[in-house]
Amino acid sequence: MLEEALTSAELGICIKDASRLVLAQNDRCRSICGDRSGAVCEDGCMALHRDDDSLQWPDWGTSVHRNARIDDGHYDVTLICSSERVVTLLQPLEKKYQEAMAYYRAQDLTPRELEVVSLLLRGRSNTEITADLGISHATLRTHLNRVYSKLRDQGIDTHFLPRRRTAAGQ
Repeated sequence: MLEEALTSAELGICIKDASRLVLAQNDRCRSICGDRSGAVCEDGCMALHRDDDSLQWPDWGTSVHRNARIDDGHYDVTLICSSERVVTLLQPLEKKYQEAMAYYRAQDLTPRELEVVSLLLRGRSNTEITADLGISHATLRTHLNRVYSKLRDQGIDTHFLPRRRTAAGQ
């Protein structure tokens, strides 16, 4: 039952020992990271873990990295650490992005506003969005204000947009 639930959720699962040696991976994880069996892993999810300065105990507890970019994909990454094991769950976000963009394409947004929304969904910061689109911060604020105003005025749910981005200045 557990294996079926994990498979249907399309989760990538990797189990490492305390030295980050890969002990087991499921097929989904191998398709994301390649076969790492018997190798020490230092990139992907382990780089997220290593660079996370918010951890009280780096080798104990659970950390979640939302909308993390690993190789060419985006994932919600959960790491569960103990003194003996590191278990990684990789939840792919591509289908969610596609659902969200289909939802927003059906709204009254301009092509440029849809570009901004697409980058928002992928967790890009304002600075990254301005660089990606070659626009100023003021222009981005204008696009964001228009997106949120249009959606609010029409009573359209913004549930796909990251919650932390409910104000255009963020």
